[in-house]
Amino acid sequence: MTGKSFKNITILKPALVPLLLLMLAVLFSQGSESQPKASYIVQGASKPTLVSAIESVGGEVVHKYTVIQAISALLTSKQVAMVHSKHPMIRMFSDEAVSLSGENGHDDDGHGNEHAGARDTYFPTQVGASQLHTEGITGKGVGVAIIDSGLAKFKQIKKDTYGEKRKIHLHSVIKGSKAGKDKYGHGSHITSLIANSSSTHNSNGEEVDSFKGVAPDVELTVVKAFDKNGHSTYSHVLKAIEYVVNHREKFNIKVLNLSFSAKPQSFYWQDPINQALMVAWQEGITVFASAGNSGSEAMSIGVPGNNPYVITIGATSDNYTPYEPSDDFITSFSSAGPTVEGFLKPELVAPGGHVQGLMAKSSKIYQNYPQYADGGDYFLLSGTSQSTAIASGVAALMLQDQPNLSPDDIKCRLISSAMVGSNDAGLSYSIFQQGAGMINASWAVDSEHFDCANQGMDIANELNDSQHYAGPARRYEDNGDFYILGVEGSEWDGVYREAHLWPNAHLWPNAHLWPNAHLWPNAHLWPNAHLWPNAHLWPNAHLWPNAHLWPNAHLWPNAHLWPNAHLWPNAHLWPNSNLWGDAPVWEDAHLWPNANSFTNGSNDMNSVSFINNWVEQQ
Repeated sequence: MTGKSFKNITILKPALVPLLLLMLAVLFSQGSESQPKASYIVQGASKPTLVSAIESVGGEVVHKYTVIQAISALLTSKQVAMVHSKHPMIRMFSDEAVSLSGENGHDDDGHGNEHAGARDTYFPTQVGASQLHTEGITGKGVGVAIIDSGLAKFKQIKKDTYGEKRKIHLHSVIKGSKAGKDKYGHGSHITSLIANSSSTHNSNGEEVDSFKGVAPDVELTVVKAFDKNGHSTYSHVLKAIEYVVNHREKFNIKVLNLSFSAKPQSFYWQDPINQALMVAWQEGITVFASAGNSGSEAMSIGVPGNNPYVITIGATSDNYTPYEPSDDFITSFSSAGPTVEGFLKPELVAPGGHVQGLMAKSSKIYQNYPQYADGGDYFLLSGTSQSTAIASGVAALMLQDQPNLSPDDIKCRLISSAMVGSNDAGLSYSIFQQGAGMINASWAVDSEHFDCANQGMDIANELNDSQHYAGPARRYEDNGDFYILGVEGSEWDGVYREAHLWPNAHLWPNAHLWPNAHLWPNAHLWPNAHLWPNAHLWPNAHLWPNAHLWPNAHLWPNAHLWPNAHLWPNAHLWPNSNLWGDAPVWEDAHLWPNANSFTNGSNDMNSVSFINNWVEQQ
């Protein structure tokens, strides 16, 4: 290097200064680029502000969502810190991996073995859908959207009950992955529970006038957001919801099925998926979400099942006696309420144990667990994924019969027509586990109830962030039991227990569950006071790490789950009482006294874990 040496100082010639500056700039740039970038959902008051904030720190804007005030972006940890420093009101959600799976489709058009054809899948009869099939109510003319792992090729899905080509719209939000292929198998299984158009056979192998799917003539929109391993991300799910909302009129979408869940990491109104689903609900799409498979103990409901507007579904099992309801029970994996905000969840339960659905032989689930397949196209899966799909099909039947029903109308009528699990002593399972009870399609179609769901809430105020709400659930300070304000007999200690509940009892009485009573109590404005004394909620609320979405399906061996636990014994529950009164919510007590809401601790009375993982074969 040319220059004069003066003691220890080298003086450069002026011509070399620009070169040195360029070298330093390159080194700085390389150092910056060496930092790994991660994907984030970024929320704030306006998208232009968010874009400006991200670009000002050198981040990359990937997508601008149309249904919520949010964008997705790629940022280094240093850039995240800079955004937080400059814009403390901006919220970020770490867009981590999410799960599902599928493979390259199923090309045999549904040709299985002889046993696969002559069968009864049972669940349409168990929920009262088979009766409606004989009356011509099959979901015809109603569009159902399914966000899942795709859809393999099956004749039973491709054609409707008339043998005509069904309207099926396929879309993938995963780059390079086709929605018409399902390498995992979950999406095909879920879709078939709703739309399988093949005829049911009785025990003699004779065709009857009902079908293997709940709503076999629906129109389908299948949006692929989960990859071949059953994984997804918040950004993919948000893009999928966005697609459904933006195409609701073009594809006649009236029902949206969400058979997955994630760990709650904020209040329901702050979660990006919940925000998008409130838009969908507001636009006339009835949303069904699985309760989750975290176990039927208190406060285990996942996202988006914790959204108070949508209809959240738990799972029952028929105990391998499909036409003997007296020994049915709520599965031990089905997640329970209340939510952190005090809402009663799930609203309903539906069959979710060892449910028969279509799955490609080449799919990952089928290949990994061939013992649960019949050698043809049918596979047994258990989970709140399955129960949610069945409930979505019921809504399609209701909408064929009465196309002008709003999402709130459907929720109200489903709740008001459900059959509660009860015994001579009262409830067989807590309301926080079974909600209003078992879904019944026939009774829901006949229901004339209205104004009994989502009362006291304004979804427009939710979306403009001016008001948010709390439900009626509370917890006693002395013993930690959960209860519903103003409702005697609603106490529950939050623990799932094996129970023997009169196995020879008669089910299905002629009366409906809660005659002459409002079912779900009115919500109340979220108070300004802290509800959890001496506890912090989400101390790192600006950044929600480790967000995982999981398909809610399980694989069960041949052993029975809780074989002595029965759901439907012989008595009515409070037949003439007003269960959901208008008692004041915010009295002098805290909502969950002396309890931390979101921790990594065990799921006990004072420390609740919301981890909702995929559960392997037990």
